[in-house]
Amino acid sequence: MRAPANAIDVTLGLRWSDQDANRHVNNATIITLIEEARVRAVAEKLGRAISPEEPHVVRSLEVVYDGEVSYEPDISAKVWTSRIGRTSYQVSHELIQGGRSCVFATTTIVAIDPSARRPSPLSEEYRAQLYQYFAEPNPDNPN
Repeated sequence: MRAPANAIDVTLGLRWSDQDANRHVNNATIITLIEEARVRAVAEKLGRAISPEEPHVVRSLEVVYDGEVSYEPDISAKVWTSRIGRTSYQVSHELIQGGRSCVFATTTIVAIDPSARRPSPLSEEYRAQLYQYFAEPNPDNPN
């Protein structure tokens, strides 16, 4: 597994309609699951919700599919911070099913000034919260 010990654990439910014609969870649905895990992790552990007063936007998303995700009631997501910059940070995600890593993704998120709509420095308070769940990414170790 890639996730460090301090990763945030989020359980996600799957729906029958998440499957595609190949009888595995569709790749576009995987991206939605990654987003859901990230949003829930931030809300539950950092006490933050999406806010127009402190907007954060996705700058990039990279997804590596290590194996199929099948329809089962739940899938485990591990979420952690893997890079913290001045105006942006990277969140790593690992989706695990049946004891094996199926998906690894990194998302770069940028804080923006709500009026100027330009990158804005992360507050020291927010940076401190992100460091609680920080670990370098390990993209080469799926299982």
